[in-house]
Parts: sequence; structure tokens; C-alpha cells
Amino acid sequence: MNEISFVKNYSGENYLTFPFYQAGKTVDGAFWGMTLRSAGSMKFRWNEKNENREKMLSKICSDFGGKKISQVQLDHTKLVFSVNDSSDTFEKIGDGIITKNPKLLPVVTVADCVPIFLYEPETGFFGVVHSGWKGTGIVENAINLARQNYGCDAGKICAAIGPHIRDCCYIVNSERADYFVKNFSASCVRKVESDEVFKGVLKNWNYGSGPLYHLSLLEANLAVLKRAGIEEENIVVSTDCTCDLEMFGSNRRETSFGDTFTVQAAFTVRTGK
Repeated sequence: MNEISFVKNYSGENYLTFPFYQAGKTVDGAFWGMTLRSAGSMKFRWNEKNENREKMLSKICSDFGGKKISQVQLDHTKLVFSVNDSSDTFEKIGDGIITKNPKLLPVVTVADCVPIFLYEPETGFFGVVHSGWKGTGIVENAINLARQNYGCDAGKICAAIGPHIRDCCYIVNSERADYFVKNFSASCVRKVESDEVFKGVLKNWNYGSGPLYHLSLLEANLAVLKRAGIEEENIVVSTDCTCDLEMFGSNRRETSFGDTFTVQAAFTVRTGK
């Protein structure tokens, strides 16, 4: 598995992009990226106007040669759309977009949830999904849809797991921990020790009663990717925690102090024709 860091590559930009990996080496033809907190809120609803989002995404589209935005209104589902044109997702509600059209910029929004980016060099398929805790497993739906619609070989698909809340900051109750152990992997959780000292942001969160656990959405999604046939050497993972680092928007960090959290845009872009 390959690793990258937004923090180590940051030099003042409002968004960053990174390459995909195949067989442990970077591959040409596509990039994945995400806006940062400095870019402002990328919140999206079909019945609302977000001029800041429109301006930022227009810049990204221009930076990559004039792409067209393909977007959905998120609802923490496992629903993925296979699209040919930007209009194919108009007024659609779901959490993932895949395509073979290099003129499109598939975009989802995240703020602690896991953005997962996909690219397969031979067929040209690419896309992005929003994997919240309720939607964990959505990436397998995207991979199966790519197999069905584009004839992709899962062993050749490149996957990137972007910045999200890591297990250092994601504390959950036993009910949620049990759900992840049962449906994904025992490696997803570890019990909070009685002598652990919580950081300020963690102290302010309401966990309810009973034993608490650290939850790794990374381990859960790695288990899903493995189950779907993705090779470990074709995966790249961001080591950054959105809750721990103020360069990212974070639902848990920002709302724990009474602020409105900053939604970020996650996207995959294919270069060339």
C-alpha cells in the first residue's frame, strides 16, 4: 500500500491533487484531489445556490482544460451513478459517480467522511464516492458497476483513500463498533483505554453511555477494497486526519466547538482524450 500526505505537500493552495498508483508506481492519465478548508464551504444542494462552490469548481475545471462538473446531492447512501454526460446526475441524490468521459469532473462532498477515488488506465474508467459510516461499502458498488458497464478488471483498478477522520479522533459507542466488526473487519476497532486522555475536541463530543471504541474507517474500506478484488499495491492512502488538522473541514472538530463545519469537494480528473 502506498501513502501520501496533504500536510507535507501543502504550500498555500486551496486544493491539492495527487496521482494514482498501480503496482506500487504512479500512473499517468488521471489525478484525484480535494479542496481544503481555506477554499470555504463546498456544500451542495440542488435547491440551494453556493457561489463559493461554483467559483472554486469552475477554477478547478479550468485548471484541467475545461471540464464539466458532474455532481450529486449526498444522502449517506450506497447509490452510485454511471454517467456519460454532466446532465445524467441532474437532481440526482446519491453518493458516487463513475464515468469514462474525460470531459467530466465527478465531484462529491466530504467533511470527516471518506472520499474514495477510482481509476482504471486500460478502460479509462474513473470516479469518486463519498463513504460515510452508513455508506461504508459503497466503493464495492462502484467497482461492481464499473465491471458491469465498462468491463473493468478489478485487479487493474487503482484506488485512493483521501483525508478523513482517523481512528485517533473517531470515537464511537459499542453498537457502532459491533456493526463494523460484524460487517467489515475486527481490525476496524480498538477499545478506548480507561487511562486515555482525550484532546479538547474529543472531550466536547457526546458519546452516550457505555464502553467506547476507536473506529478506523480506513481499515473498514481497505477490507471492502480487498473483498472487491483491488490489489494492495494499487491503493494509495492519505495519512492525514481531517479532525486533527485545521487545514481540513471537519464535522466533528468544528461542530464540537459550536461552529458550522466546512464541507470540502472531492473529485477525480482524467487527463488526455
